[in-house]
Amino acid sequence: MKEGFEHVFSDIQADMVAICLEYVEGKADKMFIYGSYESNAMTCNYFYIVDGELYKKSKLPAGYDVSIDRQKACMKILFDDMDRLISACAEYEADMPTEIKLVYDVKNNKLKADYQYDEIFSNTDENANDIFEKWYQEMLEEL
Repeated sequence: MKEGFEHVFSDIQADMVAICLEYVEGKADKMFIYGSYESNAMTCNYFYIVDGELYKKSKLPAGYDVSIDRQKACMKILFDDMDRLISACAEYEADMPTEIKLVYDVKNNKLKADYQYDEIFSNTDENANDIFEKWYQEMLEEL
């Protein structure tokens, strides 16, 4: 891995957090951002804790703009960020994670990141959306 990759990777993650925070206008307790790139298939998704309750991006409480246009705009930026990460990994000769899970604690301004580099679903009957749903359910059970 070439020097400078960590900075580029951090910038990309910061952008992912920023767009998801903008989506809720900063009004969330925690944000969960999922990115997957495996077998040349990419997916992204995100969900939130607001007032102690877990919500998918399209099911936020009244007062949040969850319009399709807004969801598409956020998803486009997340996919662009994943594309940037793929390019950065190639440029800096770094391994590309197959899975990224970011948890941003809005109230305490703390980011926790978990990366996987092994195949997660390619040799199973599941897909990245199934894995995202499992993560959502795990977080729901923890509340």
